[in-house]
Amino acid sequence: MAVNEILFKELPFRPDRNQVFYIENGYDGEVNDFIRSHYIDLKSMFRHIGMDFYYLPYLLREQDIEAKVRYYAPYLSPKLLVQKVQSNAFVPFISDTVVKANLKPSFLFEGRQEGYLGDVRFLTIAFDSLIDCNGAIIEQLMRLIISTREAFYVEEQERRLQESRKYEAERQSMCREIEENMACEMSMPCPSAAPDFDNCSVRESRVREERESHKDRKPSSKSDGMLSRLFNRFGMKDSLSCEESDDDEAPQKTPEEIEDEQSLIETAKVLRDLRMTVQKLRLEGVSLMAIHEYIDKQEPLSRMTITSDYRIFLPDYNNMEIEMGALPKAIYFLYLRYPEGIIYKHMPDYYNELLNIYKQLRPNTDEARLNLTITKVVNPLGNALNENIARIRKAFVEKFDEHLANKYIITGERGLQYSIPLDRDLITWEE
Repeated sequence: MAVNEILFKELPFRPDRNQVFYIENGYDGEVNDFIRSHYIDLKSMFRHIGMDFYYLPYLLREQDIEAKVRYYAPYLSPKLLVQKVQSNAFVPFISDTVVKANLKPSFLFEGRQEGYLGDVRFLTIAFDSLIDCNGAIIEQLMRLIISTREAFYVEEQERRLQESRKYEAERQSMCREIEENMACEMSMPCPSAAPDFDNCSVRESRVREERESHKDRKPSSKSDGMLSRLFNRFGMKDSLSCEESDDDEAPQKTPEEIEDEQSLIETAKVLRDLRMTVQKLRLEGVSLMAIHEYIDKQEPLSRMTITSDYRIFLPDYNNMEIEMGALPKAIYFLYLRYPEGIIYKHMPDYYNELLNIYKQLRPNTDEARLNLTITKVVNPLGNALNENIARIRKAFVEKFDEHLANKYIITGERGLQYSIPLDRDLITWEE
């Protein structure tokens, strides 16, 4: 039974070596009927040998696939989800036109990256090479794939061993050449050569001298004071001071320092929760390729509607609502007002404007508390703004994939303007 190889160019996903795909050029009713009637058995037997079988027409029927599709493409209508991927989805990526034209219904496996990104080589077994003499096509396919993989790995190990031996031989040859050259140079005396010294004894003598001089040396009061303040700032003991402190305890942190640390912890928690959510919803590998089979490549951006009670909706993404707290929403509304963006260190200039927005979102909150909250946000030395930008990001990326969400969230580079890329013509503010 012939086992061949097929090279695919610019394949839009990176396959795993343990994945098995059915592929055909055209439609073979007999083979497809066989796979559909034995689909559960195929999945089970491949799973038994540590592999995953993919039948592309069934790919979008996987568990939770609808939620994942909605996350990646929130603009899709419900009727688009019933469409299926054809078994010839891989064919356009076959590099050899002759192989492409003569392709028979086959099983692809052992996909491995080769050359440029997107170039993948698969081992392949044609379905018609399986002889159904005892009605055991599936078992026969299993045995053939197992034996082919074992032979492939033995061959690959042998190839790597030969490459290693070749490299070692070249390395030894180079070392011998270097040694010969060095021996030749050392045999020729240099008339201007300096006399030999015991480098170790010289080094030890210098170390002793440095230690003796250090004992008598007193540090500068100015520099010592600066270093002490730095060490105290970070809760560290001044190890450079000659006088040991009687107080071995670290200095107490100020309420502001404790609050900043808590803010950093909270920001990290927001980002950690976001990563966990995204991992559950994100499409990867062949599933993502399947979605692209029928998703419009010119993905639309939804309009944004901000209602009179300050709720945020995306009408073209099935009227999705973006929910967030009052403070991150106030910051988001501020950035929406400035398409050119706002430089981080210039935030104090927007204090009054941000405060007025926040008052509208929290009308029943104490004035002093409102002022304190906004003061912390516009402080360029604090972390309150970063924490709330992370919450804004979380509000969007929890709803749909980052490749679309990046158009709606606050982004920028350190030291430059942070802005929301969304075209302001797409935004409607209801009175």
